[in-house]
This record gives sequence, C-alpha cells and structure tokens, in this order.
Amino acid sequence: MRTEIRARAHEAMRTELLAAAFAVILEHGYDDLTADELARSLGISRASFFRHLGSKDDVIVSVMLGPTAQFADALRDAPRDSGESTWRQLRAAFEPSVTAAEAAPDLQRKRMRLIQSIPAVGARLQGARGPQIEALAEVLAERGTEPFAAEVLSTAAVAALDRCWARWIRTDSHSLRTILDRAFAELDAAARPSPPG
Repeated sequence: MRTEIRARAHEAMRTELLAAAFAVILEHGYDDLTADELARSLGISRASFFRHLGSKDDVIVSVMLGPTAQFADALRDAPRDSGESTWRQLRAAFEPSVTAAEAAPDLQRKRMRLIQSIPAVGARLQGARGPQIEALAEVLAERGTEPFAAEVLSTAAVAALDRCWARWIRTDSHSLRTILDRAFAELDAAARPSPPG
C-alpha cells in the first residue's frame, strides 16, 4: 500500500515538473535554454532534473504523449453502436486530444509549433507512440477486430491524428474537433465499398 501511494505521489510530482518544465521551454526557447538553467528555474538540481525528467526532449515528448492508455481508455469508455464503423469508433479514441485543444488552444498550438520546429523531437514523439498504438489495438481486438488488422488500423488512426494536429496549428478557423471529424469521415468513406457502377 505504501509503495503504491509513494509511486502515485512520485508520478504526480513528475507530471507537475514536466508541465512546468515545458512552460519554461516555451517561454525561453528550446535552443536558448540549457538543462542547468531549466533545472534552476524549476528549483531542482541538475541531477534531479536528469533523474526525474531526463532531457529537454524527454520533457516535450512526455507532456505531449500523455498517459499511455488515454486513447484506449477513451475508446473503451465510448458508447458502442453495433452498426458503427471501425473508423468512427477510432475517432472516439481521440476525444482526449480534442479536450486538451479546446481547454487551452493557444498553449496547445505553441506546443505543437515547437515540436514542428524541432524535427528530431517530432520523430521521437512519433516513435514513442508505440505503446499507445498497442493499447488502442488491444481494445479494437476486444471489440472483435482481427488482431493484425487492429494494429494496422490503430497505427493509421494515430498517424491521421498527427496530420490533424499539423493542420490545426496552421489555421485558426477550424477546431481540432472539426478537422478530426472530417479526417475520420474521409477514412470511413474510403473504406466503404463503391456502389456498383
């Protein structure tokens, strides 16, 4: 019990430090900030920074990834309609992203623009999505999708989410919700058989 409480407290502290560190990076600029300066601004030692947070890149990737199971949990919790397509189901998985964008659109745009300006961090973020994709595929498989198909569909769905984020940061005229809804409607339409001609 104590170990569990200690682990939750450690994770809560780490989450708070990650958010504060990302805010400092956004304020001072990625290239203009050393790990020592970042640690000092957080009120922790350089050693504590590396032990709890890793590098500046780790800070950005961790904050943007969020919890591993967030998409899987959103899909699992979404109401299920027996006639709903797999793409429509997968769209429901990304409601946490929509919620984050709607809660703080300016902050989310700043974060995403920073990631786009540092290709190596963007590549690390995409590479780190593996556990999220696997968790999402597990839920699809639980819902009856063949396991390999579930992996492929989940991978494609997360790639679509990332493209929607990229489009969203380039425009102020559309919400992330609107862009995601359109993207998944397009995927759904493309997956349906064409009417005989």
